[in-house]
Amino acid sequence: MPATLAALESALATGTEAEWLAQLSDEAVREQVQRALQADRKLWTQYPDSLGSCLLARTFGVKALASLHRAWAKELAARGRPWIRPLRQLPVEVLPLAELESARGLSFGGLRVPLFVTDDELLLTAHPRGSGRKKERVRWHWTEGRAIVEPAPAGDGAAAKYPQFVSDGWGPTYMIRAEGAPRVALPCPDGGSASVQWSADGSRLIVYGTHDEYAGGFVYVVHPGTLAVERALEVDSPVSSVVDGGGQMVVSTYRSGTIGWVDGRKYVLPIGEYEFAVSPSGKYVATFAGVLKLWSLAELVRHEARPPEPGFPACFDPDGERLLCDRELLDGRTGKRVARLNPELGPYLEGGPPQPWLHFGTRVLICTHGGLQLWDARRGKPLETTEPLGFPHWYTLAYDREGSRLAALQQGKKPVALHELPHGRLVRTVIFELAGQALGMADDGSMLAVQRGGRVEVRTVDGALVRRCGQVIQGARERRSYDPPPRFSRDGRRIAARVGDQAWRIWTLASGEEERVADELEDVADFAAPRPAGWKLEGGKFSVFTHEASGTTIALPVNGGWQFNPADPRIGICNELLVILEG
Repeated sequence: MPATLAALESALATGTEAEWLAQLSDEAVREQVQRALQADRKLWTQYPDSLGSCLLARTFGVKALASLHRAWAKELAARGRPWIRPLRQLPVEVLPLAELESARGLSFGGLRVPLFVTDDELLLTAHPRGSGRKKERVRWHWTEGRAIVEPAPAGDGAAAKYPQFVSDGWGPTYMIRAEGAPRVALPCPDGGSASVQWSADGSRLIVYGTHDEYAGGFVYVVHPGTLAVERALEVDSPVSSVVDGGGQMVVSTYRSGTIGWVDGRKYVLPIGEYEFAVSPSGKYVATFAGVLKLWSLAELVRHEARPPEPGFPACFDPDGERLLCDRELLDGRTGKRVARLNPELGPYLEGGPPQPWLHFGTRVLICTHGGLQLWDARRGKPLETTEPLGFPHWYTLAYDREGSRLAALQQGKKPVALHELPHGRLVRTVIFELAGQALGMADDGSMLAVQRGGRVEVRTVDGALVRRCGQVIQGARERRSYDPPPRFSRDGRRIAARVGDQAWRIWTLASGEEERVADELEDVADFAAPRPAGWKLEGGKFSVFTHEASGTTIALPVNGGWQFNPADPRIGICNELLVILEG
């Protein structure tokens, strides 16, 4: 039996997958292919046309599988049917031991907290302080593959009143041992703030939180009688929650990932769900983020992840020649690395960067996070401004297509400052009659638009009035930092603005007439982002691509917002999966 995709499809249909895998003589290769198949089994079982594309994505760039990968790609291309070619690897990390999904008669609605009863039995319950589904819970016997919905027991009204734990807000947590007793501060770093909970076996206090000014996080295991710290864990960012079992801990942090504190050592675990539980023996970890999953803690430790590092969201430049992904500048057509970038993207104690904080121009890449940072958009070389330039968070910014012009507006004011990049020189200041809250710039840098509520004023960069559009809208909510700014059409003939939660209003600049109202600009020509012709995309748990002419449906195990190359919209990126849609 050859190790072809056709033979694999036949083996899957006849239950002879093991025989197909046996054709791979190298044990390491066989294990990697088996893991790649297992990772997406549910997906390609539901969407059979996805098998080859998923297998290619999982094996891309794996040296031991290079010849197989090339042969499979050639085989898919020769079939003459649509498929998806990966340009970056989608790695297989750790596979869960078991999964439980919501289904008819097994709803997870209102439930979010996993709890172990024994190593073999789990509960999914409502949050004790939330407003979720209090009267029911799910019980999962994961080793038996059996789950039921059952009544949740009423709360125990006879719970011990003491000791009590109280807090003044920021700072340490205090323990009151008995009625009338003084409160005693639990261990807490100077200037830090702490929360507390009992360990799973009820024998120790677990105190956790943040250092002063969120400079790091900590977990202390504290003796409840002496208040001595018996064990301490220090991490690089504040700790948000802790679960324990069998002497092991899983620690959720704000910026340092999910930490496993196992046998006295800390590991970055390759899981990112929000709710966790550790089994009584410490052997297993349960996670919940819409799906209840059961993991081997030893396997999670064995596949320790790199500490998370903040990076850029994936996006193409307007010409499609370059692609920004995390901390890398890539060729927009091949995905090959052009340069490694090292932006400073540290946390803010308050406020944040002026918005939009990122602009990928055809000449200059601009980041305002932590101060103005510039790179050559083609080579990735850092650029220095000859004149100091920076803006606080109450400013709003706009850029031209090249990234060679930056406009800045202090919200609620009338002057707009126009700077040339990369040197930062102030070119001129344009005075508007409208005290704007949001700012936009035409692609060619020739016009500026300010918006306040339902009104928009457009001027040339020389200050000449182009058009006033819109009107005061009573009852519209205040603008928020994430609301989109006014946008010019690519040809510069129209301006669009959205007011609060209402639809986009689009005006023709030549006449001032309102052309139309649209719920989304993605449906309007000259505003819409590039989309691959002949393909339909549906998001959700998976990304499902349907080739409209043939009806071929291919699902990929990623979700989130896809971006497509303006020069060749068949090339798309989502998270870190870069692909070409082969039609």
